Amino acid sequence: MSVYVDVLKQYKIKYDWKTLYVGLKLDLINYGDVTNYAVDFLTRHPETNDQNIIQLAWGDQDFDYESLLLSILKESNIDGLNLDDDALQVEKRKWRFGMLVFLKKKHQKDFEELLNQIAEVYADFNYPEDMDSFINYLPSKDNLQSKYSKEENITRLINLFNEFLNKEHKYLQN
Repeated sequence: MSVYVDVLKQYKIKYDWKTLYVGLKLDLINYGDVTNYAVDFLTRHPETNDQNIIQLAWGDQDFDYESLLLSILKESNIDGLNLDDDALQVEKRKWRFGMLVFLKKKHQKDFEELLNQIAEVYADFNYPEDMDSFINYLPSKDNLQSKYSKEENITRLINLFNEFLNKEHKYLQN
């Protein structure tokens, strides 16, 4: 299972077919993650006779996973399946959170590399404004960089990043 799906589970962030669709579109999960979710879904809802879900649970590589997910979403009356639509912005935030938490764990001993990786996620998600305050190559709004040493600035950015993760986690759990 994808490391990012594991992060969502660990942090008790609900995910569903929409979340999986976005994860697949962003190339953050693989078909096996969708299959595993379909199997879990059928286990929790044995009365389900949705052929799309049943097909996904089989996990055949020849399936068009995206089309099957789209069919499930359309049957659930989910509109706005363009990744830029407001309806999917929360799902994108879930994946961004998963990536950032994963990177935080992976680079817990190298804050400079963590900040570089965070900047890549920032670019991958089209430069969301809510991340501006802890992106290492952006000037701070109050020009604090010049007042501190390099190490102090790194610590400042990491603290801002951790505050962001805490706020984002609370938001995504609700």
